[in-house]
Amino acid sequence: MTVKRLTALASLTAYLLIGSTACAAARNAEPEARETLRKLFPKIKYTGFERTEIDGLYEVTTEGRIIYFHPKTGYLFVGDLVAHDGRSITRERMAAERFKLLSAADLETGIKVGNGKHTIIEVTDPDCSFCRKMHSYWEMRGDVTRYIFFKPLDMHPDAVKKASYILAAPDTEKALFEVYSGKLDANRELLDKPHDDKGRLAAQKAVVDKLQIDATPAFWVNGKFVSGANTPLIEKLIGKPSPRN
Repeated sequence: MTVKRLTALASLTAYLLIGSTACAAARNAEPEARETLRKLFPKIKYTGFERTEIDGLYEVTTEGRIIYFHPKTGYLFVGDLVAHDGRSITRERMAAERFKLLSAADLETGIKVGNGKHTIIEVTDPDCSFCRKMHSYWEMRGDVTRYIFFKPLDMHPDAVKKASYILAAPDTEKALFEVYSGKLDANRELLDKPHDDKGRLAAQKAVVDKLQIDATPAFWVNGKFVSGANTPLIEKLIGKPSPRN
């Protein structure tokens, strides 16, 4: 073995040793951090305690919100961590926690479209322009399974009627495409006609309320929260579109 290869091997070994030591130190530090939090803030009851990407800072889930703890200083930080692109890391993490509350029964109230390997939970408004844009985007992809829930916004007076029309239809997927392509936009006769969705919109509202979504569109892409028509982030999570057959 040459000196060059020996040097490279030694460097690699040292790197692995340093890395494993750092990981072990991190694991050992977490119980100490929990204990420090307990001593300094004994009244805080938390359901989650995790390291963040910021060295020495921990994420604490308590009473349905996320705060941050820095054991070295003993400080609590209450507020959003914001990424360089303007995304609220805190909001995304809270949304990810709410996603865990969804049950199989909740999913059954959604409209299922597709049978791809990636699971998309979608909260949408039939008259939201960005929602329609994203509907066209998802339609390009053959690698997703969508579970669609309606959140009709007050600013769109026909949104409830369109959601009920879709949910009452014998073929909900066909009706979904009709509405999101704009075919019902000027059809007052059809829009103003009562459509019995048999309580499906109310059932969807209960799911949306559980997810605490107040703006559309919103997505969970394989459990990761995506706010708005953020296709670059979606493609970072699951890659470029794979065309439908």
